[in-house]
Amino acid sequence: MAGNLDAKTVEAAKKRENTYRLSDGGGLLLEVRPTGARVWLCRVTVHGRRRDMGLGGYPAVTLKEAREKAAAARKIAVDGGDPVAERERLEREQAAQRKVAAEADMRTFKNVALEFIKAEAPSWRSERTAPMWEASLERWAFPELGALPVAEVDRPAVLRAMGEVWRTRPATGRKVVRRIGAILRYAAAHGWRANDNPADVRMLRHAGLPGVPGGRKQPSLPWGRVPAFLARLDTMPGLGALALRLVVLTALRSGEVRNARWSWISFDGVPTLTVPGEVMKAKKTGEVQAHRVPVSAAALEALARAYALANGTSGSAAELPKLAALARDALIFPSAKRTTPLSDMALSAVMRRMNADRPEDMPAPWRDADGREAVPHGFRAAFSTWVDDTRPAEREAAEKALAHEVANKVSAAYRRSDLFDRRQPLMRDWAEYCSSGPERKGSARSAA
Repeated sequence: MAGNLDAKTVEAAKKRENTYRLSDGGGLLLEVRPTGARVWLCRVTVHGRRRDMGLGGYPAVTLKEAREKAAAARKIAVDGGDPVAERERLEREQAAQRKVAAEADMRTFKNVALEFIKAEAPSWRSERTAPMWEASLERWAFPELGALPVAEVDRPAVLRAMGEVWRTRPATGRKVVRRIGAILRYAAAHGWRANDNPADVRMLRHAGLPGVPGGRKQPSLPWGRVPAFLARLDTMPGLGALALRLVVLTALRSGEVRNARWSWISFDGVPTLTVPGEVMKAKKTGEVQAHRVPVSAAALEALARAYALANGTSGSAAELPKLAALARDALIFPSAKRTTPLSDMALSAVMRRMNADRPEDMPAPWRDADGREAVPHGFRAAFSTWVDDTRPAEREAAEKALAHEVANKVSAAYRRSDLFDRRQPLMRDWAEYCSSGPERKGSARSAA
């Protein structure tokens, strides 16, 4: 509605020595201050008390806008409300909305992923797990998903992120997609996104993710070719080759060998390597027992060579008790940093180099029955199949050698022996067989 003021009057209002006010009527006032600032005020009566409510400064708030704000304030007051309190409430709500929006802008998939890793890392057994998560996500997930708000990560985005790694490196792809899923579940648990899982592999398959040999077992060299493999491995340099040799001879997992320390080996009686429970692969049960491994003569020889290479000295298997006592808790297979173990890739790289050493038109020499290049973990399957084919009566001892759990919980509760005495000759025979040199007649089928 029209008032006493017009735009020219408001614009022409000059500062004076003291503050003064110009009335537009209806309780709308223009206050002119000694600084020259012009501020709109609305005089309202709230619960019988007069209050002056600021409406903003001129020219940011025009005369027309000031009249509209004053009319709205008067209506609230006439209806029995408090326009000042109402404005403060709206300002709080708007501030909260701005804060939520700002947090949402910062809550990208990458930021949430890094927060998740930081939160979960203390519960992970290995200090290397967190860096491995970050490295895999940095390479494969963040380029596509990193800048997206975590609430907006959907199945098409995950499909785009997984395309190359799923096709070229399926084992890594499975790890990455599981990690993406864990991060999205973490975000959903905090209310930052819907409680769905666009990284569910089964759903991704229906959405167009191509099938890969992911559900198949690890490619394993047929046990009949293991002696020839070890003979060739003997020509490969470096600690990675020696660690791989110990993996073959002991049927341990790669991580258990790579993390092994000299203090784990006892030379009282039968040489024994004891893997602490916290290093063993996670079990479904809460408590993980230490795993004793009888160390064969061939394995002792590999350990002596590893000591010499890691320390730039010489040493024989006969000297190992003294050398191990000197080394104490040092890693048997350290990386270049000395305080960290070799990476899993170090062992895989040895096998890749061995398979790459062939004419281009020839298949990989160290492969499973399906033609897939064998991997370090597959030697556990090679050992297992060798037992089935040559010593089926020792199946139970082999399961203990592989540190497999007893499936039946009741049986597991009572069957507590690790069959160490039976495993000694079994592992000795396996090591002697593996070290026998030339190609041996045996099962040609894959142990994968």
